[in-house]
This record gives sequence, structure tokens and C-alpha cells, in this order.
Amino acid sequence: MKRLLPILFLLISSAVSAESGSYRVEVIVFRNLAITADASQVEELRSFSQFPALEEADLPDDLLAMTEKSDYMDNVWRRLRSSKMYRPLLFTAWEQNRTDYYPPMRIHDKTIIDTQLNPPTSIVIADLTSEDPLAQYRSDFYSLDGSVQLRRSRFLHLYLDLEIRQQIPVAAGIPEQTTMTNSQAGFFNTPDMTEASGGKQPFHNVYRLKQNRQVRTGIVQYFDTPYFGALVFVTPVSAARE
Repeated sequence: MKRLLPILFLLISSAVSAESGSYRVEVIVFRNLAITADASQVEELRSFSQFPALEEADLPDDLLAMTEKSDYMDNVWRRLRSSKMYRPLLFTAWEQNRTDYYPPMRIHDKTIIDTQLNPPTSIVIADLTSEDPLAQYRSDFYSLDGSVQLRRSRFLHLYLDLEIRQQIPVAAGIPEQTTMTNSQAGFFNTPDMTEASGGKQPFHNVYRLKQNRQVRTGIVQYFDTPYFGALVFVTPVSAARE
């Protein structure tokens, strides 16, 4: 038994070494300008606020949000931007280790099309010393919103669940797409919007991209719908870089 221990320790250390390092995930969401597509019309937008966003401070352990594009994805972004057929909408990136489970990460643009307050009870406790006392109860809905998850079992799998939303006017005078600032956002709608729409929630056109696929590192993965798509580049990062 004693003779087997050094071999066992060697196998364990080799396995740990093989799992060290991380994966860098880069995502570019783009619009296909040459194609029109039918959208789903919905009254209630899906919320992705249950997932951690990369700009939040309390990210999962060992997950690092990135802002810089790799040289490869920077070239892809510039080519999309100069194209007459496509328009890049969003870039996001992060690094996660190769062993832990990570929940889907929320990704979104900066255009808020709706804001709702959803307190868990009828009694709301507000922090009046805060700049936004009701921030913990507020859910923002973005024009481009969704989640991305890289999971590893026997193989790497990528889960994409993205939406592009456009507001549909429900009465004269309401623009097709409205950007709401924090000062404009009320409990459900701005007063002007609520009055013009007869107190009803505006409808939205929604384009969805929801796909689950096995991916390989070092190869750009293409996910698409007729209306928009996403390019995902997963690269292994050695432990020496960490």
C-alpha cells in the first residue's frame, strides 16, 4: 500500500494541474440589417434580474469581468462595424475557472425600455439615505437583454438566451421605443405614458435567440436567428496568467 501512495499522489496532482487555469468567454451580439423577421408581441417582458450581471460587485467567486477585447474579437468587431450588412450591438467578456459551476450571466445594453418595482410584500422599507432608495426592488428591462452560460461536464456547452425588444405604441403620441432614465421611471410607467395608454402596459415586439450547443475552445461559435445573432469565442487561459 505504501508503494502505491506516491503514484496516487502523482495522479491527484496531475488531475489538479489539468483543471487549473480558466476559460475566457467573449461575446459579440450583432444585428443582421439585410433581413426583416416577424417578432413575437408580448405585454409582459421577461426579467433576467435573477442572474448576476457582469457590472455588479458581488460576482461569483473566481469570475472576473473583462472589458478589453482580444485581438481576434477586436478585429471581428471592427469588421462588423464597417459592414453594410451587420451592426455590432454589444460586447461582453469574462473569465471563469474550469472547475466551479457558474450560473447564467446576465448581459444587456444600456437602453432601458421599461422599469418596474416588485417589492416582496405590501410594506416597502426604503433607504432614504441612498441616492436610489428603492433600488433593491426595481427591475430594469433593457432593449437587448438576456443571459449566457458556459458549463462544463464531459464537454463544454454554451447556453444562450437573448432578446431584442422594441416597444409598440399603444396610443397616439407614444414613441415606438422609449428610453427611461432613473428620474423618469415610476412604479410601472411614466405618468405621461400611463395616461396616454389608458393605464395599460405597452406591448413589445420581441426577437429571441435561445440555443444550447457544445462548443470548442479556440474556435468562434456562430449563433443566429434571421434578425440577430451572436459570436462567442472561448479560449483557455493557463494558470500562469492568473
